[in-house]
Amino acid sequence: MSVDEAAVVGRRPGRRRDESKDDAILLATRELLAERGFDGMTMDAVADRAGAGKATVYRRWPSKVQLTIDAMLCAPGTPMSADDVPDTGSLRSDLLAVRFGRKRSDDSELMSGVISAVKENPAVAAAFQQQFVRSRVSLMRGLLERAQARGELRDDIDLEMVAAVAPAMIAYRKMVAGHRIDDEFVEQMIDSVILPLAVRPSGPADA
Repeated sequence: MSVDEAAVVGRRPGRRRDESKDDAILLATRELLAERGFDGMTMDAVADRAGAGKATVYRRWPSKVQLTIDAMLCAPGTPMSADDVPDTGSLRSDLLAVRFGRKRSDDSELMSGVISAVKENPAVAAAFQQQFVRSRVSLMRGLLERAQARGELRDDIDLEMVAAVAPAMIAYRKMVAGHRIDDEFVEQMIDSVILPLAVRPSGPADA
């Protein structure tokens, strides 16, 4: 037997990773973050809800921070885009459709649950930025571009700046002010901030 053959024979295969268990652990983590927040979510509670051994969780995610980051970045589905929002014919109605037509898999509760970690941990903050902020800016940009094609928007609009306004306001309200994002806030933000910034003083937005 050659040295290479001996090495292959002598190498005992490791235990195959159970991907379905990973999914259960990540789902349990997202649920607990939404229910209890980062401070209330524990590795032991995740293991219990996922029906996994504590050693399994700790072996795959040595820290709660790493588990939280993976749970955010591996959330099922793809972020909402402008293509997911019906073209209602006006920017205001499109924006309201985002609020009232959002899929039931909305991650707003998960977003609220990780806020304390975002404030204290740069790695969690980076994952938060990727998962929640960038996707929302991209959605806003798509809706603004649609409205621009309809002739609704001001000629001098800075699309990138205006696209970031609503996600920034929502993040501030949640993370700094500690308030929920309710329907009244969303409508006031649209009517008092977004539309005056984006839409021509007189035009389709008044219809």
